[in-house]
Amino acid sequence: MFPADHPMLHGQSPLKPAAASPDSVTMEIIWARFPVNDAVLDDAAWREIDETQIDPAVRRALVNNGIRAGVISGTLPPAIDKVLHQGATSDEKTAVTAASSASTKKSQTADLLTEPIIHGRTRRLRRNERFEIQASEPYPSMPLLISEGAELTGHTFEQADAIYSLKVDPRPDQSATVELTPEINHGTPRLRYTGGDDGVLRQASLKEREVFDRLRMSVKLAPGEMLVLMSMPDAGSRLGHYFHTVDTADGPQQKLILIRLAEVPQSDAFADSGKP
Repeated sequence: MFPADHPMLHGQSPLKPAAASPDSVTMEIIWARFPVNDAVLDDAAWREIDETQIDPAVRRALVNNGIRAGVISGTLPPAIDKVLHQGATSDEKTAVTAASSASTKKSQTADLLTEPIIHGRTRRLRRNERFEIQASEPYPSMPLLISEGAELTGHTFEQADAIYSLKVDPRPDQSATVELTPEINHGTPRLRYTGGDDGVLRQASLKEREVFDRLRMSVKLAPGEMLVLMSMPDAGSRLGHYFHTVDTADGPQQKLILIRLAEVPQSDAFADSGKP
């Protein structure tokens, strides 16, 4: 279900250096599952996660749709650290903790863990290149409640799956603006024209796409910082449930998604963006 760019291999900690080109940013995406209704993760962990870096209006809209998001700088909150280290050895724990520290000047690509409930990918992205982060398995039917401010509407999407669309805008100061948009792909794939980074139209088999523009997050990250996402405890049939909950043989589990800026190369390649 996960994109196959640079998978984090079994037995490695998802935080190992990845060679970077002078015009790309190295991102790490980590998926981790844990039992639903974990009081510590639903509450205590968020005391150490900065939710104020999300625009207030966007943050309210996310919460109303069952999604909680924020930025982790420095040491991982203990509750998050525990989830990421399920089944890890002490050496692996040391490696992940050291690599995830925002004070580390060089990227230590998160090669996260050995357990199947932990998945990770590293991905190199050029400026404004679109990358889809798979947030769910396909749903034959997705009866969704959507909060539009004071109104709650309903819509059922058939043959649907939840994704986050990721784009990055690297800055000359070695930071990057990370833009993340919740989307739902749905329906039967059909041949459609799509534009590539080179501006050339190509045909591809694609589903219809529902884009939730009001929920688009834009945060500035320094190397080592992470954007973290999970569902609200009472997500119900809202987006947070479909994006961050999965049914397993052991019962329902919640999915934590971490998006870490691993490295912005020290280069003049990004200095001509025309932005301050």
